[in-house]
Amino acid sequence: MSKELKSSIQRWDSMAQSVEKKVNEVQKVLILVRDKRTKLDNEQTKLVDMKREYASKLKEVQRGSHDMEKVTYLRRFLTQLDVAAKAIRAELETLATQQSKIQEQFRCLNSEQVKFNTLATRSRNQLSERLQRADQKDQDMLNVMRFEALKR
Repeated sequence: MSKELKSSIQRWDSMAQSVEKKVNEVQKVLILVRDKRTKLDNEQTKLVDMKREYASKLKEVQRGSHDMEKVTYLRRFLTQLDVAAKAIRAELETLATQQSKIQEQFRCLNSEQVKFNTLATRSRNQLSERLQRADQKDQDMLNVMRFEALKR
C-alpha cells in the first residue's frame, strides 16, 4: 500500500513540475505583453502630445502669414499622426485581447499546479499516517510481548 502512495506522490510531483514549467513560460509571455502594452501606451501619449503641439502650430500659422506650403505640411503631418495613433490603438486592443487570454491560461495552469501540489501533499500525509500507524502497531506488539514475557 505504501508503494502505491509513493508512486502517486511521484506522479503528482512530476505533474506539478510539468505544469510549473508551463506556468513559468506563460508568465514570461504575460510579462512581455505587459511591457509591450506599456511601451505602446507611452508612444500613444507622445503622439497625443505631438498632435496637440502641431495643432497649435497650425492654428498659429493659419492666423498669421497664411503660408500655404507650411499649412499643407502641418496638415499632412497631423494626418500622419492620426494614422499612427489609430495603428497604436488597434495594436493596444490586440494586445489587451492577448493579455486577457494569457491571463486566463495562467490562472488555469496555476490552479492546476496548486491542485497537483495539494494531491501530492495529501498523499504524503496519508503515507506518513500509515507509517505512523504501522510503527505504533509494531510498538504496541513489542509492548504486549514484553508484558507477556514479564508475566511468565
